[in-house]
Amino acid sequence: MPSQTSAGEDRVWASRWYRITPYSFVQEELFFEPDRIVRIFAGESYKSFLLRRDGRDEYANDLGEEYRTVPAETLLEEEKNESVPIGEVGAIRLTAGSLLRKPKLVIETVGRDLTYYHPSRKHDVSELAAALREQYPKRTVGIKSE
Repeated sequence: MPSQTSAGEDRVWASRWYRITPYSFVQEELFFEPDRIVRIFAGESYKSFLLRRDGRDEYANDLGEEYRTVPAETLLEEEKNESVPIGEVGAIRLTAGSLLRKPKLVIETVGRDLTYYHPSRKHDVSELAAALREQYPKRTVGIKSE
C-alpha cells in the first residue's frame, strides 16, 4: 500500500513514515499544516527481532485515516504527539528509494533534523514533494534520486 498524501483543509498527510532511534523504530503519521507540522505517534517497535511488532505501518495508516480531519489542537492533547512550528523549519528534503535504500524524508529544523524512512523502497516521493511545495512555497522542498 503506498503512502498517502492528502491536501484537504490546508493539510497534507504523509503516512507510514518512521524514525530510527538507538533502540527502536518509531512510527509517526505526519500532518503538514500551513503553520506547523504535526507529528502523531503511531507506535514503536524495538530493533530486536524478538521484540519487533509486525503490521506497525498498517496500524499507523489506519490511525492517520482516523485523525485526518481532527483539529491539530485535539491531536496535540496526546502526550506523545508533537508539533514543529513552520518558522523553525529550514527545509524539507525527500530522497527517492532505490534497490538498496528506502525513501527518506528529512525535516531540517532549528537545532535538529528529523529523519524519516518509508517501509517500501518502491514508494514514489514525487507526489508528496509536489504537495509540500504547494503547501510551503516559501520553504525549500527538495527531492533527489539516489
